[in-house]
Amino acid sequence: MNEGNAALLKVESEKRDTAVVLRAEGEVDSYTVELLREKLSEAFGAGLPVVLDLSDVEFFASVGLSALVEYHLRGEERGTPFRLVSPRGSVLRALKATTLTETLELYLDVDAALHA
Repeated sequence: MNEGNAALLKVESEKRDTAVVLRAEGEVDSYTVELLREKLSEAFGAGLPVVLDLSDVEFFASVGLSALVEYHLRGEERGTPFRLVSPRGSVLRALKATTLTETLELYLDVDAALHA
């Protein structure tokens, strides 16, 4: 992956006592989804609930939806909660269009997701 593509997506990870919080910012597409997958894989390795904050994601392609479903299923297999925070705009439209809003756990903010 060249750095130009990586600059389109930034994912920060913060380990807390009760969960691993990931904050994604930018665009999730076929060029950047591997970064999201890497960070999700690391987060799930901690054995704590995983909270993915999507409030600063401006574009979310279908490969991103695939990654969310993959890690939702991984979480169910391991008994590890996977919670999404504040999907809006194109992210929320994509989740609604695919009815993933009925499958994935969605929260308005990180605090709500942490205390779920």
